[in-house]
Amino acid sequence: MQLFHRLFLSIVATLLLGLQCAHAGTLVATTHPLYLIAQAVTQGIEQPVALLPPASSGHDVNLRPSDRLVLKQSDFVVWFGRDYEASLKDILEHQRNAVALYDLKAFHRLPLRDVQGQPIKDSFDPHIWLDPANAIGIAYAIATVRAKQFPDKSRLYLQNAQKFSAHLLAVAHAEQANPPRHYWAYHDAYQYVEHTLNLKFAGALTADAELPPSGGQLIWLSQHRPSTMAVCLFAERTPAAALVQKLSPVQSYPIDEVMAGATNFVDGWQAIAQQFKKCTP
Repeated sequence: MQLFHRLFLSIVATLLLGLQCAHAGTLVATTHPLYLIAQAVTQGIEQPVALLPPASSGHDVNLRPSDRLVLKQSDFVVWFGRDYEASLKDILEHQRNAVALYDLKAFHRLPLRDVQGQPIKDSFDPHIWLDPANAIGIAYAIATVRAKQFPDKSRLYLQNAQKFSAHLLAVAHAEQANPPRHYWAYHDAYQYVEHTLNLKFAGALTADAELPPSGGQLIWLSQHRPSTMAVCLFAERTPAAALVQKLSPVQSYPIDEVMAGATNFVDGWQAIAQQFKKCTP
């Protein structure tokens, strides 16, 4: 509850600086995870707009003129911030209808890790939505803004946030796994689920999903592989057969941190959890 109290105070301060009470308008969520949370909070009240296609991450933003117009005409744009959606910085940082969640300073934050799992000083892992507590905080952030803008619907927005919170917490509790599971990731994006799912990160193939792993890193992974017979490798796309052969024995599983195939945030989070649970300790 302290998280939500700090979050509320941060949002109110943001509202006083820019967002105004509205008579009618559009809620725009930039990336798919945000859109799914916004959809849960606004269910039965309004239909939010997704700025980017579901499979787009914050790193590959390519806006059309019509997208820019939607952002300008909306009465509330929710985005993560320049650490994830850097290409939206010039458009949204000074737009009074936009709230950057990373600026609220109210979420559980972790540093980036290098490919060997060591924290990188003064860095920030932007994938905060994968932590259930953070996802709930985002829901309450959206509900608080909308309740401020539309006081006659405030009770409904907050009820939806409470319903989302209860559903996600129940699913997260059900997906908790007792035996630790060691895993490799093609690139490190999943540390926000490690505590809940009792995962042990054993290294990444590359620091950038768009770049191939180096030979030196493949050697390091092989030399430092966990004691389990076959290590689980989680990747957004199917690794090349030659790469899998170099890391053998390895079990490869597809995974997607932006939940592109999901139409519901809780289902998308659960799908990620269930993929990790396929990894045998």
